[in-house]
Amino acid sequence: MMKKITLVLMALIAAITLQAQNATTILDKAAATLKSAGNVKIGFSFQAEGSSSSGYIRLQRQKFVINTGGSIIWFDGKTMWTYVKANEEVNVTTPSADAVAKMNPYSFLSFYKNGYTARMGKSTGKNYEVLLTGKKDALYKTVTVHINKSNHIPSLIIMTPQKGSTTTIRCTSFAKNQKYTSSTFQFNQKNYPDVEIVDLR
Repeated sequence: MMKKITLVLMALIAAITLQAQNATTILDKAAATLKSAGNVKIGFSFQAEGSSSSGYIRLQRQKFVINTGGSIIWFDGKTMWTYVKANEEVNVTTPSADAVAKMNPYSFLSFYKNGYTARMGKSTGKNYEVLLTGKKDALYKTVTVHINKSNHIPSLIIMTPQKGSTTTIRCTSFAKNQKYTSSTFQFNQKNYPDVEIVDLR
């Protein structure tokens, strides 16, 4: 009897280990795909705290521009400009690494490797589902990632923080090898002559 129990436990441990390896392998492929895509433009829809929006993000490694129509955020790797159309105001800040990581999909390249355990969820015909459970000090309590089986691009990310409401992001388009210049990721006052600039640095 004891031998049978031991065999069952060993099989269960092996199954859990294999599941974790498969989940991590899928995440690694998604990260490698994003990394090798060069400069990208990603269309998205976003839901959080009872509100929703859509737009696009242009990415060049750590630099990005996020445009949701009502607001635009430029980040050149050091300085962030946040333009809110309704207020005709631009706030200038030097964001923390955590603040940048929450907005930049490139943080996906490494965040899941530290502080999270990964396992496979209920995959559909087109997508893998990977479930991440954060440890005590992790930024998110849980993260659910749907990854397209054919191109390894994340199509849906659901993030539940340790405290606060859940954020849902859907990828609606993905274009790689875009041509950007350094000015792409910087606020140009000439294009917004009437806005008020508030320097919070």
